[in-house]
Amino acid sequence: MTTVRTAEPAPPKQAIGMSGRHPLRSIRVRLLGRMLVLVGLTLASLTGAESIIFTARLNERVDRELAHDLQAFRSFATGTTGSSGPDPGGVRALFVSYLEGYIPEHGQTLITLVDGDPYRRSAEEPPARLDTDRALMSRAAAVRSPSYGDAQSPAGSVRFVAVPVAVAGDSARGVLVIATFTQQERDHINESIRTQIYLGLGAMLLSACVGWIFASRIVAPLRVLRDTARSIHESDITRRIHIQDRDEIGQLAGTFNDMLARLDDAFSTKRQFMNDVGHELRTPITIVLSQLETLPDDPVERAQTVAIVTGELHRMHRMSEELLMLAKARRPDALRPEDLSLGELIEEVYVKAAALAERRWLLDFVDNPHRDNLHADRQLLTQAMVQLAQNAAQHTEEHARIWIGGRAGADGVELWVKDTGPGIRLADQQRIFERFVRAEESRGSAGRASARHRQGHSRGAPRRGPGGQRSGPGATFTLRIPYVTHALNGGPRQP
Repeated sequence: MTTVRTAEPAPPKQAIGMSGRHPLRSIRVRLLGRMLVLVGLTLASLTGAESIIFTARLNERVDRELAHDLQAFRSFATGTTGSSGPDPGGVRALFVSYLEGYIPEHGQTLITLVDGDPYRRSAEEPPARLDTDRALMSRAAAVRSPSYGDAQSPAGSVRFVAVPVAVAGDSARGVLVIATFTQQERDHINESIRTQIYLGLGAMLLSACVGWIFASRIVAPLRVLRDTARSIHESDITRRIHIQDRDEIGQLAGTFNDMLARLDDAFSTKRQFMNDVGHELRTPITIVLSQLETLPDDPVERAQTVAIVTGELHRMHRMSEELLMLAKARRPDALRPEDLSLGELIEEVYVKAAALAERRWLLDFVDNPHRDNLHADRQLLTQAMVQLAQNAAQHTEEHARIWIGGRAGADGVELWVKDTGPGIRLADQQRIFERFVRAEESRGSAGRASARHRQGHSRGAPRRGPGGQRSGPGATFTLRIPYVTHALNGGPRQP
């Protein structure tokens, strides 16, 4: 019988950062850790530098004292051997005479060697016997010129100088060793360094507490940013971050608020677009479906039904184009300005409008010799003017007059379409510019969206005669686009 064992699947590891957060990855911990590392490195560098400096100064002072003692011995030896010729006792007598009159300072001892062996030492009992240290004595006996050095003894560190001594007429080779025990002073230095280390650790602990408070205040806007981002969803993106400081984090919060504003505008446009689609296309779709479901067999009635369906489909096509244009007009990248001529723009609109219907199309361009070039979106302005021209054609009879014109004034550019149609009732003059509101038929919602995208406005009014009285049929639709000033160095004003 064979037993088959199956391994239990391992539970999935929880991702750190999104659903879980490792405590060491907190930005406060990282900021505090980097600050403490910097403070620790600074204190360690200062402590090491002070230790090196204090030790170097100690060695320098001891070397000066050794040099002074060495100069005193040389003066004694010169005076002893130079006044009456060679010393009859030679090197040994010189060492004995010098040690008898020498009183060593505290922590100092003198050792003499003759032919490599210890001979005499100073009478003061030193902290440790150096003459019994064979390695040190061999090292001193081998010198051929005054040499400074360090050594270790049972009493700690020792700084010494060894100088060879020779007396004329004596073949014995002597060496004088002057040694100073420096361990006590080095202990004082080490104690000062330890005290500084303890104070530094206390300062680091205090810095950690204060730094934690400061880091918490620094990252507080980031926590608000995080919480705001978590709470945002499509149905509610109205929350904003309160900006207190204008530092980098404040700038980040401001950028995040700008992003939320753009998202809010995009979502609003999306909702408006969907509402417009659902509201405006529901009726023609219902009409088309009902007509197709009851399609008659009689050719005449069938032709009438097809005409109704075709008309509704054309209306749906036009509505979809207006919806798309209104949605695109709110996008920040919808505007593509270029340098163009106002006269050429009006002539282009005139040529395109003339192909829309059999009307008497007339140019009404006011030439301005001082200003004809402008910086604007040719396609957007052309589309708006052509749609206004199409509205005018739909509300006028065949061979009726329609004017297309424009002018460049001191404050902005005006583009207009005038017709001789039935005009606009006073009650509808404001309502026709609301989205998809019609006064009998649509009279310019697309053009208003184009003007608004340029921070301009559109205006529709009945034609009036002298004194402001209505003089007859017809209406004038005007797109007024103000000039904007370039930000650099007060550059030229362009629309």
